[in-house]
Amino acid sequence: MKTVGRFQVSVTDHHLDLAERLVDSGLDSKEARVILTLSAGSPLKASEIGTLVGITRMDAYNTLRRLQDSGLVMATVDKPMRFTGLSIEDVFQHLIHREEQELRRLKTHLDEYSEESSGSSSSQSRPTHKEATFSVIKERSHIHAAMERLIEDAERDIWLLLGRWGILHLVKTGALTAANDAAHRGVTVRVLATLDKKTLKFFEQLDDAIEIRHSDAVSMHGLTIDGEVAIQSVSLETNPVGRGKDDAALVIEAHDFLSAHTDLVESTWKGATAFSSAASRIEKGEIVEPLRVSLGDGSFYRRLKELIATDISDQHPDSAGWTNAILRRGERLISPEPSLPAFEVLGIDTSELMRNIGRRIGEEIATELIEINDDDEFWNQLVIEWREMGMGKLILEGDPIKVVRVEDAGSCGNAPEFGGPFCHLDEGILEGIIRHRFGVHATAVERECMSSGQDHCHFDIVFTENDA
Repeated sequence: MKTVGRFQVSVTDHHLDLAERLVDSGLDSKEARVILTLSAGSPLKASEIGTLVGITRMDAYNTLRRLQDSGLVMATVDKPMRFTGLSIEDVFQHLIHREEQELRRLKTHLDEYSEESSGSSSSQSRPTHKEATFSVIKERSHIHAAMERLIEDAERDIWLLLGRWGILHLVKTGALTAANDAAHRGVTVRVLATLDKKTLKFFEQLDDAIEIRHSDAVSMHGLTIDGEVAIQSVSLETNPVGRGKDDAALVIEAHDFLSAHTDLVESTWKGATAFSSAASRIEKGEIVEPLRVSLGDGSFYRRLKELIATDISDQHPDSAGWTNAILRRGERLISPEPSLPAFEVLGIDTSELMRNIGRRIGEEIATELIEINDDDEFWNQLVIEWREMGMGKLILEGDPIKVVRVEDAGSCGNAPEFGGPFCHLDEGILEGIIRHRFGVHATAVERECMSSGQDHCHFDIVFTENDA
């Protein structure tokens, strides 16, 4: 007795003999085993048929298509599609009508079958291992027909890899609708794409449940289904709206290859940019790749502060000496006494500049923490990182949170002579995090800073209004 899901199939010598009779009647071995499996009467998905019969998913698809074409198998309108077969008697009758020249031999097999069996059926034992297979599909319409068929049968997860024009190909076929339907029935669908300004609008046709990320590393076009089968382009016409007569793709069913392939895709996914961030930057002509910032040692934040402070590092209370910068305003020499950074000395207000840089950093930090779905867990993680960096103590007020207070900020490192810009930097970081994560505006209020004469640095970030 063999069990697959809710199906139990018994294998006897009689059933093995029946499969041989079907082969002798003109079916190949795979077709005969599929017919026997479906003759039990319960509609089955292609993946279930492949498992019971002991063939790969693509073999099951191809075999079922041939049997459908010959009228021996019917498909339901369900998604994923299910298949039903004729009774054994009807199969033989169908073959008789199709192959009149073999009528006598086929009727003999039918008579023998009717005498020997009550009509119960089963499938052969499943092979212990599936052989790795690689096959080629040519022409764009055939490639996307295969993609659509696989997507419709997906049970757990789908990876869609779309190069620069991949979304255009998807929109022109039923594959996009199939992906949306899969997301509706609970399949995890992820799209890793190379976004382009000309194709952004087409991604809006994907269901909201489908997560999309951008990466310039995606050049191929294809998919992976349930970690079991993949379609990968090997040749694409340069014309994105052409018929793709010369397109070619590789259908892969090889466990070791697909395991390594999935690891590579997941690694690229972790470093990719969220669709909302990448799309807004592309539309505004801004940079697309993330800063990959964090708050730790060696981070963009730390390097930025070190760069700004380099020319005035000798002004720190713990240091001695003079800056090597020589500044003049007209004919008057500006003395290199302890002061704000060079921009401030020249009369340039850097507060908004630093705040904008901070907001940009905040957006990237929020993107890095996007995998944390729970807001409480998100804030707890941010509080810890903020404190460990010596950026002060974050105090959250309100339920839901409406005010984020930073006490003992110390962003200037107790050097008030040039601390002001760094305070604005930290304020901007929090504003950027809040806006990107929660979609609301936030602004710093009630600011107390050592650079203004106080003996401490505190500031509040207040949620103001929703972006919508």
